[in-house]
Amino acid sequence: MTKPDWPELIIVRPAPEMQLKSTPTRRRFRNILMNNLRAALDGVPHELRVDQGRLLLFTREREAAAERLERVFGVASYSPVEAVVEPTVAALVEVARARFAEAVRGRSYAVRCKRHGGAHISTREVECQVGAALNPFGTVNLDRPDVRVEIDLVEAGAWVFTRRQPGPGGVPLGVQDRAVTLMSGGFDSAVAAWYTMRRGVGNDYVFCNLGGATHENMVARIAHRLAVDWAAGDRPRLYVVDFLPVVADMRERLPGEVWQVVLKRLMYRAGEAIARRTGAQALVTGETLSQVSSQTLSNLNSIDPASGLPVLRPLIGFDKSEIMTLARRIGTYQLCEGVPEFCALSNSKPLVSSRRGRIDREEAALDHALLEQAVAEAREVDLAALTAEDLTEPDVLADVIPADAQVIDCQPPRRFSDWHLPGATNYPPDQLARRFESLPKDRPYLLYCLRGANAPLLAERMQRAGFDARAFRGGVSRLRRAFERGDPAVVGAA
Repeated sequence: MTKPDWPELIIVRPAPEMQLKSTPTRRRFRNILMNNLRAALDGVPHELRVDQGRLLLFTREREAAAERLERVFGVASYSPVEAVVEPTVAALVEVARARFAEAVRGRSYAVRCKRHGGAHISTREVECQVGAALNPFGTVNLDRPDVRVEIDLVEAGAWVFTRRQPGPGGVPLGVQDRAVTLMSGGFDSAVAAWYTMRRGVGNDYVFCNLGGATHENMVARIAHRLAVDWAAGDRPRLYVVDFLPVVADMRERLPGEVWQVVLKRLMYRAGEAIARRTGAQALVTGETLSQVSSQTLSNLNSIDPASGLPVLRPLIGFDKSEIMTLARRIGTYQLCEGVPEFCALSNSKPLVSSRRGRIDREEAALDHALLEQAVAEAREVDLAALTAEDLTEPDVLADVIPADAQVIDCQPPRRFSDWHLPGATNYPPDQLARRFESLPKDRPYLLYCLRGANAPLLAERMQRAGFDARAFRGGVSRLRRAFERGDPAVVGAA
């Protein structure tokens, strides 16, 4: 094998399960993986070659290339080659002693040698002689060594390396058909999307917007992170569906106890409609069994008929702590942490056990033309094309309460009685939405609500009406902690 004019080499190992496929399928998977690698390495000078069941990546910028390999699905592991030597036992012994003595000093080690069409020297002899050369510096442990000195005998010589860095595993993105992920902005839906991508499924995202421009911006940033960091070779879209008219109709026509279950069905229908439009074959959700009221077996059974497509729930058996750990690994944790949960739709206790027949009848009472119109008018966002300016947070959220601001508490009256910021005036969301235009415009307003989702939406409406209004970032719990620890940004205003 002739070595290109690159000084560095990385051995890339595709997912082992790819080797179990038939020859045509294996070739297709490998070609998709190589295309995705080329997309991920855009801007990094490189050359990719096939070498039996692995790939060889030659590049001048090995560190930059290695960082990108860690985000390409289908890469099981990779090894930067640390030395290229003549395929003789004497040369290998000399290099091992010079290059790896310090690496094994005071540690356990093992030497492994494999032949990949290279020189016909004994791999057993190489292992014994190189191991003996390193023996004064460390201790041999063939089962669980601290350091593995690996030697590949190839046509061009011998490659020596000590690191096997893990990739993300899975199979190459794009070997399966597409799916649509219902994206809420929470930890769960982003991790669920990542897991389906890891199994080769290209994802687009549907966001049923209940929280205005601020909520949309937060969700767009999460979906953008998934697209930029993990979707090399793909071009995912975000579809934003205005759900405010749909929810308003539901609240007017149905009892509060069924709202959560019916709302989820309506979101499934919106997701399916977008999926049919784009040719996607399934819906993906972040639902986890028993996590919230709509995620009991009974309620999931009532929700499922809303979709004529398969519903994939990769996280169904995960604990919340496991999901948050994965969010940190993926890189969405901090973005999702700032997304408020949408405050309860109703003061009524939501159903934890429902019957499909009843939910069918309740949903039938809605004006389904509103949902059809919302889907027809959904906005399509090319996530990879979003700029820094597009992703800038709207000027609605605030971490400081201005000293001259009138503070409006948007909690339900019972919650307001439990705790509120001293001096705050209580206007529950529905009441404030009807009455804010009668408030004076000669002062700033700072709104807060139970979980931090309704307040930004109301502040946006007030801004559009000419008010100087902001929403406190986060819910009551964050505000209360700041107040009780004496944060001057809160205490001074109160």
